[in-house]
This record gives sequence, structure tokens and C-alpha cells, in this order.
Amino acid sequence: MASAAVVLSWIPQIRRILVTRKAEDISYGLPVLLIIGSALWVAYGIHLNDIIIITVNSIVVLLNLLILVLKRRYGA
Repeated sequence: MASAAVVLSWIPQIRRILVTRKAEDISYGLPVLLIIGSALWVAYGIHLNDIIIITVNSIVVLLNLLILVLKRRYGA
């Protein structure tokens, strides 16, 4: 349940950027740090052979990469 909440927490932000086509209020720092942290979790999940840790954090990496792409496209 907690994993689903972590993944779904990014959907409203992505939706808002897509609807408003504005991302100037989004910093680059947060998604970059979350990508780094989640990538480390993926590596740890691989070490443990834990598919849940790998899957959830891989999705979080992808969503934060999408936020960076949208920031680049719609940011100031």
C-alpha cells in the first residue's frame, strides 16, 4: 500500500504540468535528488533480489525523469 502511495504521489504534479503547460514553479533539485535516491534504492533492491523495491523505485525514477523533461519543455 505504501509503495502505491509513493508511485501515485507524482501523478497529480505531472497532470498539472500537462494541463497548465507551466512548470516554472518546479525546481530541478527535487526530481534530481529523488532520481539519485531512487536509483540507489533500485541498486539495493537488485542486491537483495527484491522485485518490489526494484519495481517501485524504477517507476519513481521514470516519473521524475518525466517531470524533468516537462520542466525543460514548459519551464521558464
